[in-house]
Formats: sequence, C-alpha cells, structure tokens
Amino acid sequence: MKPSRWIAIAVGAAVVVVLFLVIRPGGSDEPAPSPTGSTTAEIDIGVADGQVTGPGTAEVTQGQDVRIVVDADVTDEVHVHGYDLHAEVTPDSPGVVEFTADAPGVFEVELEDAGLLLVELTVSP
Repeated sequence: MKPSRWIAIAVGAAVVVVLFLVIRPGGSDEPAPSPTGSTTAEIDIGVADGQVTGPGTAEVTQGQDVRIVVDADVTDEVHVHGYDLHAEVTPDSPGVVEFTADAPGVFEVELEDAGLLLVELTVSP
C-alpha cells in the first residue's frame, strides 16, 4: 500500500473517533444512573486559604449514590461523619469519597485535621 493511502486511512479513522466523542449518545452532563437506578449526586468542594467554596449543605435521597470531591490547597483528610469514610486530599490530588447513602440523617463532612466543615449532608428517607 502506498504511504499516501495509509495517511488517508489514519486521517479518516481520526475523524471517526472525534465525531464519536462529540456526538455519542449519552454524552450529556446528566449524572450516570447507578446500579440501583438512582443518579449519582456529585458534591464539589474547594478549600483555599482556609475558605470553603461549595454548596454548604446538600440533600440526597436514601439509597442514592454520592460522590464528594474536595480540591484543597492543604494536605488533610476528608471525613464523612456517621459513615466513617475517609479520603486523603493534597494540593496535587483531590480527595474523593464515593458511597451509597443508606443511612438517613444529617452528616458533617469536614477536613479532619483542620476541623473545617466542608458540607452538611442530609440523607432523606
């Protein structure tokens, strides 16, 4: 095969891949369904210079999957009280906690060492 034909095939394949990524079905920003049929609630939180940016409070339904992502300018531990879940966060790596909210109630999520409240999570039955 001539080199120009290989180039044409490679360009054609690249175009197909790009088009697939741009127009693929299910490529929306909606949360993905969990195995239980619920959608995942993602809670994004930032911490810079001791100041928290994020929702402050969040509410999910019991049985819903939850994903908490914390970007911080310090090294600490994200702690979901009541569920006793932990994740390390560093300036180079977000702390991510994923779980199914199977216990109803109100739960604090904090930076453990700093004692800094990140979000108050309400799990409703």
